Amino acid sequence: MALQVIQVHLVTIIISIISLVFSLKETKASTAKPGCPETRGNLAIVYPFGIGEGCYLDKRFEITCNNSSNPHPVLRLDQKKEAEVLDMSLEHVRIRDWTSPLCYANNALEGKSYSQFTLAPPMEPFSYSHTENKLIGIGCDIFAYIGDFHSTNSSIKNFISGCVSVCNGQGWSWLDTNYSCSGIGCCQTTFPYDLPNFDVRVGNMSIWQEAKDWSSNQCCIVLIAENNFSGFHQFDISFSNQNMKYFYPAVLKWEIGNKSCHETQKRGDYACGRNSHCINSKKGSGYRCLCNPGYRGNPYLPDGCIGFFSSSTPTRIPK
Repeated sequence: MALQVIQVHLVTIIISIISLVFSLKETKASTAKPGCPETRGNLAIVYPFGIGEGCYLDKRFEITCNNSSNPHPVLRLDQKKEAEVLDMSLEHVRIRDWTSPLCYANNALEGKSYSQFTLAPPMEPFSYSHTENKLIGIGCDIFAYIGDFHSTNSSIKNFISGCVSVCNGQGWSWLDTNYSCSGIGCCQTTFPYDLPNFDVRVGNMSIWQEAKDWSSNQCCIVLIAENNFSGFHQFDISFSNQNMKYFYPAVLKWEIGNKSCHETQKRGDYACGRNSHCINSKKGSGYRCLCNPGYRGNPYLPDGCIGFFSSSTPTRIPK
């Protein structure tokens, strides 16, 4: 009996040692490209992202830190917009996004009961994650919605999600709702899938005759922020603050390119390393790399997936 207990303890110790070694190997594999900066401040760089020439897969994954006035790592989202990087993983990158109030007090569309504004999405290979974010609309008597739109005439092709924020006919302030977002002056909702190409729009639909005189009814804000965001108190949508920038965290999902696994393998620019496999993106273009069963690490590095199987050990790759 005593011998059996000792054997059990030995097995437990051996398993713990193997797990520790495996964890250390995985940590080593899940870093930046060899010879490149692995961290910047508190941010751990994960290839295909990288800092410096030759350290990233392509320009879309370049992290810059050159501006002395903003030493934080920065990722370019499109030709005009860049955002500070807060965290990254093999699937997501968390950014410090920003927005400004949209003011329609002097821009009402003649003959229309509402005004519209459009916010552009980030460029591929990035998309707003539907599991990590929510749509938020802030303003008095507004509707905020996400839709697919024709690029030529801006007509609505398909609604994806939306919410409505109303007031009680006497204006509105954050104090009225204890800085919450529950439909009075602020609304929030989910959306059903990741958003790579979309329009976010907001319109004023006030039914109150005196609404045009409210300072709280001249502007609004619409944004996509991470699910646990609750810093609503920072937003001031009065007309005098229309040039203010407000910052908040959002989560982007990233993938490789705009081709399928099969197309990329034929072209010769396949990004998956050894002991890994490729899966096509659910959004219709691009792909992701995953380590094979029994291996863990960074599948985008040539030898990033590390395991304990010998070459003769069969592994099943998910289809």
